[in-house]
Amino acid sequence: MNIGDKLTWAYRLLFILMLVWLRFIEQYITIWGVWVVWAIIVFFWLFNPFKKRKTPPTSSQADQPPLIDVK
Repeated sequence: MNIGDKLTWAYRLLFILMLVWLRFIEQYITIWGVWVVWAIIVFFWLFNPFKKRKTPPTSSQADQPPLIDVK
């Protein structure tokens, strides 16, 4: 999914969240709450701060050919 797709789904998510918020939650928390919830969701969705990063192989690992198990 590229950045354009993520931005499209981000504003769609905002629209859906606002509708649900207005129907069920606005009596308890003002509409500004939906902006906060949406910003947190979009941050985690766009930037993936907890995604594991692949470590590049070290030079000693890159120079060695793969081992072949011969039996």
